[in-house]
Amino acid sequence: MRCHHAANDAILSFVSSQEPVRPLALAGLEPGDEQLYRVVLRHSGVTRQQLGDLTVLSLAQIDLVVARLREAGLVTLSGDALTARPPAEVLSPLAQSRAAHLLREFDQVDALRDLIPMLVVEQLSSRSSRHTDVDIDVLGAQDVYAVIRELIDTSTGDTYWFRPDQWRLERTAEADSILPGLLAAGRRSRAVYPAAVLEEAPEVIRGRAEKGELIRIAASVPTRMVIFGEQAALVPDRWGENTGRRLIVREQFLVAALTAMFQSAWDRAIAVPGLESGGEDDLGARRLLLHQLTRGAKDEQIARALGVSLRTVRRRVADIMEDLGATSRFQAGVEAVRRGWV
Repeated sequence: MRCHHAANDAILSFVSSQEPVRPLALAGLEPGDEQLYRVVLRHSGVTRQQLGDLTVLSLAQIDLVVARLREAGLVTLSGDALTARPPAEVLSPLAQSRAAHLLREFDQVDALRDLIPMLVVEQLSSRSSRHTDVDIDVLGAQDVYAVIRELIDTSTGDTYWFRPDQWRLERTAEADSILPGLLAAGRRSRAVYPAAVLEEAPEVIRGRAEKGELIRIAASVPTRMVIFGEQAALVPDRWGENTGRRLIVREQFLVAALTAMFQSAWDRAIAVPGLESGGEDDLGARRLLLHQLTRGAKDEQIARALGVSLRTVRRRVADIMEDLGATSRFQAGVEAVRRGWV
């Protein structure tokens, strides 16, 4: 897949509402050419005159379409007889080539998203260059949930969470108790979880989704973090580690940079609709796996990215191919796109 994002879905929805999808346009065909091509497929050896009888096109129009079909390599002309070449032989390499091109473009988009937070830092750091002190507090043994509540009470706007392992913590219920008050105040809570939660604790994110938290799933989440509007962020003192010490960051340009980083991760993560249904949780896991497959990732890379065993990856791939009726991973990807899974 580009597994699959809300922004991309919106773009695709807009495009589909403006113009019908024409797959054979990739082969250089014009609207309406496909109809004549299908006639040639059904009547191999058909002549131009016979095509005129079988369609509503004039001979001049037929000549234009035939020229495009021949240029695309879809048909051959021997004398006045047209023969269709095997569609799979002509179109499969074209589809694979275009898919590889799109994957390169997806990689460029991902690289651009990764660059945005660094550019935000560059822009905002110039505004703070006159300051010699950076507004960061170091927390030691304080009750982290009490600190979070205080920061929520003293800030405005939405909250953004990276939750790489929160469901494994002893005080999960206490963390859940923070959410209702936040949402009751008219503020949104957005959280990114790693794919492992779908296998280890789907009931956790299902419960939070039912309470109103907006949730997306990424292959992995880099660290624990929560951002409180534009006012503050709470991060570990060592990125990606849990030393027990945390930093309250209030410096504007740092909060903005962390927010941009979260937004980049949010845009790339996958929404899992209908978390109240176990079947939808499974669909979310499949979307993540298909996203990795469409990027050309090997089984070992997928296992590391999703935090599961190599055997689990291979079992899931086999299950997906069976459900899709596919005999190859490429065919599975095509069918998954057709069904809207990615």
